Amino acid sequence: MSTDEEQEDSSQTSKNFDTTLKKLLRRIEVMRYMNRFATSHYRARHFWLCFIPISTFICVAGILSFVSASDVDATTRMSLSAVTGVLCLLAFILNFFQTRLGWGSLAEIHRSSEMELSQVATRLETLKKYENGRLCSKAVSSKARASAIRDLYRIDVYLQAVMKCTPQVPDKINETFGLLASRLKSICLKYPHAVKSRFTNGDYDDEPMDPSNPVPVEMQVDALALLSKEIRSYWLFPLLMPNPVEVVSRTIDTFFAGPNYLEDGNQARSNEGYAAHSPEDYDHHASKIDIV
Repeated sequence: MSTDEEQEDSSQTSKNFDTTLKKLLRRIEVMRYMNRFATSHYRARHFWLCFIPISTFICVAGILSFVSASDVDATTRMSLSAVTGVLCLLAFILNFFQTRLGWGSLAEIHRSSEMELSQVATRLETLKKYENGRLCSKAVSSKARASAIRDLYRIDVYLQAVMKCTPQVPDKINETFGLLASRLKSICLKYPHAVKSRFTNGDYDDEPMDPSNPVPVEMQVDALALLSKEIRSYWLFPLLMPNPVEVVSRTIDTFFAGPNYLEDGNQARSNEGYAAHSPEDYDHHASKIDIV
């Protein structure tokens, strides 16, 4: 193989590595947030709609049983016994639905998935040292290069398995994150120069835009953090999720209009905001889409 062919092959290998790495970074970040919100949502439903009512019914039924055993007349004792029986029946019915719906089990599954994804994300971060052409540089041995490519492939396969094995998140969570991805992509495709002009501080990668996935990884991570803050500010969260269109619209307006702040209070990477936009730029009726 000639030197030119070797260089071309190395360049293509590095490009494929960088593309796959960025794709996995996006995917794993979105999956972590979705599993986190699914965990909170299912836990809240289990606690407020199952545990609290069942515990209350059993507690009141126990109190009424003690009262009926005291010195009361026959009519009162009959009424107390009837109420106690109704409460026990309601507790049984709720426990049946709790078992059928399995909110507690779903919460634990999504929590476990989030923890596993966090560990995988840590491994992905270590692979970032090979991006931007450094994978095929002379400083990297062939053994380390092969190990990095093998690890990236294994992570890709593992994430696909996690997506198939983990129960589906609630529709509103899926729709919310799908709509955010759709609008970010719309902005980057419609205003590429305006978006790139905001990257002058060097925090974002300055590279040719990929039409299939034009959103920079760092930009999507910041947007996800801001979306998380907006969702948590909803007064009925985590028992109920906010309207996807409304919460994503607020996130986009804040993210592209000016300085925004993440969950920990630190200022996001963009200090001046992003491209101007209008409501007509986006599909406000987007539903489930491929978010990664």
